[in-house]
Amino acid sequence: MLPLKALIVEDEAPARMELRYLLEPHKGVVQVVGEAASAEEARTLIAAIDYDVIFLDVSMPGESGMALGAALKSSAKRGVKLVFISAYEEYALDAFSVEAVDYLLKPVSPERISETIRRLTAGMTPVEGPEEETAELLEWVPCDQNGHTAPVPIEEICYIQAELDTIYVATRDGRKPTRFTLGELENRLPSTFIRTHRSFIVHTRYVKEIMPHFNGTYLLKIKDKRESEVPVSRANVRRVKEVFHLA
Repeated sequence: MLPLKALIVEDEAPARMELRYLLEPHKGVVQVVGEAASAEEARTLIAAIDYDVIFLDVSMPGESGMALGAALKSSAKRGVKLVFISAYEEYALDAFSVEAVDYLLKPVSPERISETIRRLTAGMTPVEGPEEETAELLEWVPCDQNGHTAPVPIEEICYIQAELDTIYVATRDGRKPTRFTLGELENRLPSTFIRTHRSFIVHTRYVKEIMPHFNGTYLLKIKDKRESEVPVSRANVRRVKEVFHLA
């Protein structure tokens, strides 16, 4: 099946970025092709493009996401799938009264997004194509050092960081840039590596301390010379707790 064209409607930029990150692993099924910071902005985009699914924040300044969803379901856009997102449970009944596919509570976890994707694609017929090959795990990551290739063994990597347009591989002694993307590395690293943030992948064997941070998030102190601190975003807290057996 072709990817569903998705629009994110959320007034807070960090929340839009977080949702994009959560949907990234499912880009073959749901492709984000638009973002709006208000219902008014969303209406302009919806008039120009036939979106298949709209992720709607319930509470926004001006017209609410719930009001926009209800308007869409009573208009020519009735066929669009709606997924509401809120920090509160109280709007769930209203959401399903306008035939919402799902209602997500913040903070949204990767597992919960996977369930939403399953609901969005239920009953859809996939287009047959070549079977995907499983990506071969890396034994080392090629990095750049003074214009030459420096292979860094997997077991020496403490963490990997995206900084602006560059991906850095960090060891105990320092860090080097690589041409791999975070997504490519995430798919080709062993299970001892976990994604903790949209900009970080961590080698769990180099985690020295797990420190509570604000709003239920964490910081991971790394066993390197700099005692680096790596953030854990709200979307990845559950996974970190599972890996390190936190209560």
